[in-house]
Amino acid sequence: MTASTAPGRRRGRRGQRGFTLLELLVTMAVTVIGLLGLMAMYVATAKGNEATARSSAAVAIAQDTLEELRSTSMQALVTQFGQTDLPIDADLDTVAGRDGTTYNRHVTVDEVTAVSRDLVKIRVEVNWTDDNATAGADDGAYDHRVGLEIIRSTVEGL
Repeated sequence: MTASTAPGRRRGRRGQRGFTLLELLVTMAVTVIGLLGLMAMYVATAKGNEATARSSAAVAIAQDTLEELRSTSMQALVTQFGQTDLPIDADLDTVAGRDGTTYNRHVTVDEVTAVSRDLVKIRVEVNWTDDNATAGADDGAYDHRVGLEIIRSTVEGL
């Protein structure tokens, strides 16, 4: 009875399949490499989203500033910058973004005399620097600028 059960047990153990230690190590290595690739993709996507958010904030600031200047009368616009006539080339107050980024605004107002004496071009530029770098660092690799402009009439009440 013992002799007949012993070979049966041996056959049962030989028929069992399992993973060897080497197979488990190879599986773990492939999994870790795959997860590292996913992590790198996640980091790149997060940085891209952050850059897009900063650009969108700069465009919104430029649009708000441009609309404010557009709705101001020409006389008030000229006197607002302490001048008596055009052209205007001035820096405005800086604006702080949601993530602590500082946006610098610059405005220029020029006559468009090539077309008509009653037209002016208003341009607003918004500058910012990424990653707490100083402006101009690494040949301006972290510096960004968004510019918007409109042409409007100097004639009021149109």
